[in-house]
Amino acid sequence: MVDVRIKNVEESDADTLLSEDMSFQGTMSLSRPAMIKGQVTGKIESDSNVFIEKEADVKADIKADELSVKGNLAGSVQASVIELGSTAVFSGDIKAQSLAMESGCTFSGSSQIGHASKAEQEAPAEEAPAQSEE
Repeated sequence: MVDVRIKNVEESDADTLLSEDMSFQGTMSLSRPAMIKGQVTGKIESDSNVFIEKEADVKADIKADELSVKGNLAGSVQASVIELGSTAVFSGDIKAQSLAMESGCTFSGSSQIGHASKAEQEAPAEEAPAQSEE
């Protein structure tokens, strides 16, 4: 088994910071890297990276370029790259090009890895053609 190491991220690596004493409910729309240390309930949409730190408690569906999780997360997530650190507790569904999991993390849910390009992730779902009865 390969020993996976998730890179450490500093607050200075993020343009947006939700600190430990803050909570947010609703939809976050981000275009630059964000670090979450507090509580979030709702939806997070980002064109960049989202870092969920060890202190965080997030109940949200997330769509991001890259997602790094070290805290608690429940929801459906979609990103090019998803990293679950050793302290991560994740419950939900994952769709990503790449998934890295450190020893010690907890994952409960389903995953689809390597199936969709970023363009496919961004494209709206196509409807099935209608069938006519003869």
